[in-house]
Amino acid sequence: MADLITDKDIKNFEEQLKGVILDRDRLRLVKTIANSFSFTSENVKKLVQIQHYGEPKIQTAILMYPNVTDKQNYQIVIDQFYEEEKKMIKNQLNINL
Repeated sequence: MADLITDKDIKNFEEQLKGVILDRDRLRLVKTIANSFSFTSENVKKLVQIQHYGEPKIQTAILMYPNVTDKQNYQIVIDQFYEEEKKMIKNQLNINL
């Protein structure tokens, strides 16, 4: 598994994400970072909150999950979504929190 993202790196990534307007570009950035580091559930929660809405938020939660170090705490990420979105994310990730 990749190294855990540092506070400095997560802040840098948050700023980069805020500076990107188009959702497809935001998701490209998320895919890049998701494959480069490991994350805590709290890190992913913050990144989901930065996303505008809907699909980019959902995809961020899904893309980041494989590299989360504390999967048992991922409910804090899932809680950022509406009920239908929660079900969809859990089904896609095959998790039952």
